[in-house]
Amino acid sequence: MTSTIEARVLAVLRPGGLLTADTIAHNLNVPLWRVVRALDSLCRNGDAFKNRRAEWQIPAGQRHPDRQAAR
Repeated sequence: MTSTIEARVLAVLRPGGLLTADTIAHNLNVPLWRVVRALDSLCRNGDAFKNRRAEWQIPAGQRHPDRQAAR
């Protein structure tokens, strides 16, 4: 099940991705540690991944966050 912060992180990544954890935290106005925990959880679930430059994105073809909550 996707938490609220995870859903918010996915919503920020959805338009184009390639954002660092710092940028996501700034955009959402939440502490960096909460974003890092959400990103780690999303990574474990296969909903997001990090490239070599520490930029996060969602896999191609990822569906809406609502689908994640229904799991």
